[in-house]
Amino acid sequence: MTEWQTAGHVTRPMDGANGKLLVVGIGPGRPDHLTQAAREAIQAADTVYAASLYQEFLDETGLLDDSTVIESSRNAKERQARETFDRVQSGETVLHVSGGDPNVYGKSDLLVALAETEADGEIPIEIVPGVTAALGGAALLGAPLSNDFCTISLSSQRREQAEIDEKLAAATRAGFVLVLYNGWRSLPEALSIVSEHRPGSVPVAILEDVGRGDRGRNPAGETVAISRLADAASELDPQTPGTLVVIGTEASRVLEPAGDGRPFFVTPRGDTTPLHQ
Repeated sequence: MTEWQTAGHVTRPMDGANGKLLVVGIGPGRPDHLTQAAREAIQAADTVYAASLYQEFLDETGLLDDSTVIESSRNAKERQARETFDRVQSGETVLHVSGGDPNVYGKSDLLVALAETEADGEIPIEIVPGVTAALGGAALLGAPLSNDFCTISLSSQRREQAEIDEKLAAATRAGFVLVLYNGWRSLPEALSIVSEHRPGSVPVAILEDVGRGDRGRNPAGETVAISRLADAASELDPQTPGTLVVIGTEASRVLEPAGDGRPFFVTPRGDTTPLHQ
């Protein structure tokens, strides 16, 4: 067993090293979802790698004003990782921006793995957590994740479709609320698998550009729609890679509380009696 103390973040300290690699989650979208730790990390960086959309969000904060900003590219991840290691070893603090949280379909796995193989583990790394889209979306819906839930990505870029289908079926049978990332991919097929093990009455929500307002990729901006599993395939129309899908359990309910009329998607933890009164 290896045990160590941290100062609040996952760190990998190296004696005598001046540079550092920061992998920072900026939340689902707009800067108001940034944690204080993320703000401080971005402000301290000499060089920042960020996708163009994330640069737009951060530009309005002024946090990038004193940094060299490089647009990150999906097609150049490994090359940019090696560039990062060279910069860190020359003494720079280099930061990679990850949407949501770096550990939820983010950047941390690739950077940590390459630091070990390409730089002999000689790179100090700090991971700064962020609010992932599942949690940002849950806040918009009400309380859909108050009991056990799991996340599954529908993207088959790095794995076989059979693996995704198997996980969907297993998680559905186990009774988890399902949060599907990359929900624009193969959603009808995913809903069909879930329907084999879950009644058509369970609520299903689809969210576009969670936390991004009108600054994301969806022409209609940040949108939320709630349907039932039996109707979701025909009623819900995912538009962008920023699509998130939440599928409830038999205990989940859609409530219409007094106030602004917005329905609440709720999955209770324990006794469901109050939801049926």
